[in-house]
Amino acid sequence: MNNVLSNEALMKQMSAIQKAGNDVTLRDDNARAFFLDAVASAGTIGKLYTHFAKSGTGSLDKLGVKKRTLKLHQGINTTDTGTDIKEEGTVPFTLVPVYMDTWISNSNTFYTARTRGQDVRQALLSLMQQQFAADLQDLAFNGDSASTDAFVKLNDGYIKLAKASAAVKVEGEALPTIQELTTATAQIEPKYLRQGTFKFFMSQATATHYVVELQNRNTPLGDAVLVDGAIRNIGGYGVEVVESMANDVILFTPYENLAVVSGLSVTLTTAAQDSRAVAKQATYHFMLDDVDFVIREPKALGYFGLTEQAPEG
Repeated sequence: MNNVLSNEALMKQMSAIQKAGNDVTLRDDNARAFFLDAVASAGTIGKLYTHFAKSGTGSLDKLGVKKRTLKLHQGINTTDTGTDIKEEGTVPFTLVPVYMDTWISNSNTFYTARTRGQDVRQALLSLMQQQFAADLQDLAFNGDSASTDAFVKLNDGYIKLAKASAAVKVEGEALPTIQELTTATAQIEPKYLRQGTFKFFMSQATATHYVVELQNRNTPLGDAVLVDGAIRNIGGYGVEVVESMANDVILFTPYENLAVVSGLSVTLTTAAQDSRAVAKQATYHFMLDDVDFVIREPKALGYFGLTEQAPEG
């Protein structure tokens, strides 16, 4: 079956969108689907823990479960005391409203629709999701509310949160060596090391730094693994290269410990065609969502970075 749409069909669909404009608030299941589809297109953020909030503020369960909850069954003498399997304690979140507005060229829309066998509306949605996911991942790791950069200051991200709260914190004038990274992992309490698959999160440039370190060794030590020229393992733990993550900083934690919190509704608006849209040969889109980034358990987290240099003078 041929799903390729003709130019005529694509033009009719685009014309319908441009003529009336479109303003839709996705709620509950549809908003979740939009969000999950979006983050699935971004390399790392789709692997993290996702929570959909019912209000602007609230709390998440901390990472982990209680141990040794099994009891001896005593027949009719068994008491129904119950055991809460969740680790005691919660961590708060506060949603921040963020929006994205973008012009999407008609030619890009038509190309995307044709190559994916989609209609125009689906193609536009896909393109918006890609941009939203890329920005969300960037903000999730690099956000800093004290920054002067309009984008970065939207919310605090994992790097800033980790620097303030990580149980293991290693800073120096240079990044730690592979051996130092491996040694530092032992400082995480064993009960937290069992709470998920720990990874070293780092940028491509930082990963390349360790590739060079390995290549410059006279003899291999067995504490890191290179596969096809990329570092895949340090001290028995996998390496997650995060696109857009700041350089010279490393987080050591499970995926499940980094939480992305989203609101239950997403507003999507496509503006009706006007003279600007005609001149640009593009459509204008606006998307509104509420997000926050949370570290669920600082005791299951290591932070490695450079020591801040005091300003001269």
